[in-house]
Amino acid sequence: MAAGLNPRDQTNFVQWFDELSKGPGSSVIFPLVPNPTGQGVIGDAPMAGQGVPLKPFTDKIYIDQYRKMVQLVGRMSQQRVAYSERNQAKVGLANYHKDALDISLFNQACGNTSQTFKGYTGLNDVAAPSSTNWFFANDKANEGSLTSSDTFHPFYIDQFVALAQGGLRFPIKPVVIKGVEIQGILFLTQWQVRDLKATFGEGGWGAIYQAAVQGGQITGNPIFTGAIGFRNNVVIHQDTRVCWGNTSQNQIFDSATQTMVPAPTALGAPATGTTSVNRAVFLGAQAIGYASGAIEGPDGKPLRVTWNEELHDGANQLWIYAGMIGGLKKLQFMNTDYATVVCSTWGQPTQPALP
Repeated sequence: MAAGLNPRDQTNFVQWFDELSKGPGSSVIFPLVPNPTGQGVIGDAPMAGQGVPLKPFTDKIYIDQYRKMVQLVGRMSQQRVAYSERNQAKVGLANYHKDALDISLFNQACGNTSQTFKGYTGLNDVAAPSSTNWFFANDKANEGSLTSSDTFHPFYIDQFVALAQGGLRFPIKPVVIKGVEIQGILFLTQWQVRDLKATFGEGGWGAIYQAAVQGGQITGNPIFTGAIGFRNNVVIHQDTRVCWGNTSQNQIFDSATQTMVPAPTALGAPATGTTSVNRAVFLGAQAIGYASGAIEGPDGKPLRVTWNEELHDGANQLWIYAGMIGGLKKLQFMNTDYATVVCSTWGQPTQPALP
């Protein structure tokens, strides 16, 4: 979705559909046309009755309008501060919509069905990870059975790649970044990254980078630059919005109420077996679809946030509105995830016991 990308580039892990920014409609239908399969005809045997029909699968992305408003009350209140509240409101609302897109992307990719407010799910329903595209640390049966021994390990990165290359209904296509083909992109929580970097056994992350340092690979080494790393042709990122934890563990500060509240990417109440659960998510090409709607304005750019202001109460109140028209969802065909794989592990904010 970055500026300059071809909206129909099928090697992005988020594919942008811009049809509805040019005409009416409330949804985009995305087809998957599989290649012909089965045996062909050899020699001069007749082809009659041997044709293979094309049977495309489809998924649908819905779009809607999502808005937020900031209310500036009292010209005297604005007089008392040394900054422009109007400018601050504009920056804050722009950031709000950027955050909402981020939150929606991870709720969709991680299959966070506990989040039901569609402003935080890309204005589309969330589907739980497909059973074929979901595995658990140490081969546990489900998230409720994870324990403190089931933390993230580098081996799981290799498992993502193995599944992507042939262990799923739909093999996952590689992602291309600036002309370089990679197997996919892996997003981890901050707790999974902490546990990953603490693995020092055979094949452990710490042991791998310790050997690299001893071999003289210091310049640009991720362990010194703060980057997460690159393994088995997978780029690894940390993001605090990757879904994790129950609603008591994963909380954020609400500036309106000035209290801590459940983060929109929390996995649910403690009673639902989500305590200390972290969902690492691997994304290949076309894992996520984003459809944008039409924008009325001088620039006509569909990814821009609209901006409107209204004066009330004898010009003593300024109401500032910002909104976008679009929709985002994880792509699925035949009710199966197309290019996402989830790994659930244990990970919690408290400091683990040192080895």
